[in-house]
Amino acid sequence: MSDIQKEYGCEDPRAWVEQLAQKMTLEEKLANKKVTVSLSPGKPVSEGELPLRHCGDLLLLPVYNALGLPGICKGIQQESRVRYDLGEILRTLVMGRILFPCSKAGTLEKAKSFVRRPRFAEHDMYRCLSLLCGHINDIQAGVYRNSLSLMPRRDKVIFYDCTNYYFETESEDRDMIDRETGEFVEGLRKYGKSKENRPSPIVQMGMFMDYDGIPLAFCVFPGNTSEQQSLQPLEETLQRKFNLTEFIVSTDAGLGSENNRLYNMEGKREYITVQSLKKLKETDVEMALDPKGWRVAHRCDADKRKALDPDNPGREIFDLDELRGRENAARELKGTTFYKEIICEKESKDKNGADTRRDERVIVTYSHDYAIYQKARRDEQIGKAEKIVKRKTKKSRQSQQDPRRFVQVSHIAPSGELAVKTHLSLDMEQAWQEAKFDGFYAYGTSLDDEAVDILRVRSFHHEIEHLFRTTKTFLEARPVYLNRNDRIRSHFLICFLAMTMLKMLQRQLTLDYGEQYNETPLAIDQLIKTLRSMRVGQIKGFGYMPMFTRTQLTDQLQELAKVDISTEIIPTRRMTGYYRNIKK
Repeated sequence: MSDIQKEYGCEDPRAWVEQLAQKMTLEEKLANKKVTVSLSPGKPVSEGELPLRHCGDLLLLPVYNALGLPGICKGIQQESRVRYDLGEILRTLVMGRILFPCSKAGTLEKAKSFVRRPRFAEHDMYRCLSLLCGHINDIQAGVYRNSLSLMPRRDKVIFYDCTNYYFETESEDRDMIDRETGEFVEGLRKYGKSKENRPSPIVQMGMFMDYDGIPLAFCVFPGNTSEQQSLQPLEETLQRKFNLTEFIVSTDAGLGSENNRLYNMEGKREYITVQSLKKLKETDVEMALDPKGWRVAHRCDADKRKALDPDNPGREIFDLDELRGRENAARELKGTTFYKEIICEKESKDKNGADTRRDERVIVTYSHDYAIYQKARRDEQIGKAEKIVKRKTKKSRQSQQDPRRFVQVSHIAPSGELAVKTHLSLDMEQAWQEAKFDGFYAYGTSLDDEAVDILRVRSFHHEIEHLFRTTKTFLEARPVYLNRNDRIRSHFLICFLAMTMLKMLQRQLTLDYGEQYNETPLAIDQLIKTLRSMRVGQIKGFGYMPMFTRTQLTDQLQELAKVDISTEIIPTRRMTGYYRNIKK
């Protein structure tokens, strides 16, 4: 009795045990109770009736509530004094984006199939989007702070990248002057370089991700703006709103401008960024490509070194020419990455415009697998270039990987006259210049850590590209049909919140059921498909029948949410109690 009183904090342990016994007895009776349903084949169902219900939101609501979104919405609603239920609208839009992504009006219509139907008007939903736009940074910061109580966030290394989303419209937004405030309002949908090579106006998104692949913060900016300009403002938001001041930023080459590198050397910030070898000085390129002085880029590299040189297993320095010249080089070097370090002199201008110089640590890597891949791709493109020469196609080069880069165009004309004839030929000099860099990659960094540790951290950067693909493919974040800038930004907030919830749920499942997912990690698309399959059939007056395939993952999701909807029938009272308890 004393143990029960201490563990459960009850004043009368005997009464507590009796109440628990009564509750367990009632649950046992309900579990063993048989339900008989009478159905008539001649009686039509009621018009407009929806017997098939979505219940995936029941498994997502615990994460949604743990991120504090109901409380955040309540605070915004009290401050703005709007009459509609902001919390219900945001919850419906986020759940709908995960379970049945479509337009906002379509989401409201499909949400009628939830076990708990939404009770707001369509015009209130669009007003809600306008209201949310003014609180995007506060919502992101609040979600981050609340997530810390759900699980630890590994945010000492953060990854940043940009993507863009296209719109179903033929004209871009015009820049305007607000008539009331006189403020300059820049159009958001602008023509720019689309990642998908579409001729439609685009909006760009920049996003930070932590070391677990969970979104951290995002920003939206016009499609014709350089992505390099988006990094520093979002970092300032992390410092001001998230109270994150000490971190390492990993970026790709397009975001690694000298200005951004210098910015991330201030305070307690550091950086790792992709460095283009072709843009280095000639002397630095020679050092980077020198076949001598390479090490194995693996922390546990003893077995790798031994396989490369069985007679000298302690060997640490290798010559690439000697390794690549072996008869079975492709097999022996498969899966092995080498590295070397060089110091490069960087030139830039300070805030006053004066020329400055600094030394930068550059880690160069070599992968024979990557070299073989690049050579195969180039041979394929040279073959296409040969066809262009034969057909004498006179089109301009469209991208860096366009086969036309291997086509040399020369104009033949009598002296002093306009060219009347064009000669096309293969530019093998260009192919030779590219071949020198096959298999090589480089990273510039301000860190003093071991090179193998820096390379291991950087190897996780591809996950942020996977996040973008997920939002576009599974969450269908594009095309976007909204017109107003504020509502467009709120659309991406909803996508961001949906992605954050999914990644946190994925992480929670991995942590709680680690043994199952050690060998085969839980894929985000598998999680999404499982949540979308969670449906129940409603039998009026009785309850709900599971209409999904029971799997180990569905059991784990129910265990995390502390519900059980895998029984032959879920009484209405029990289902209502699940939603009520999760709301609390």
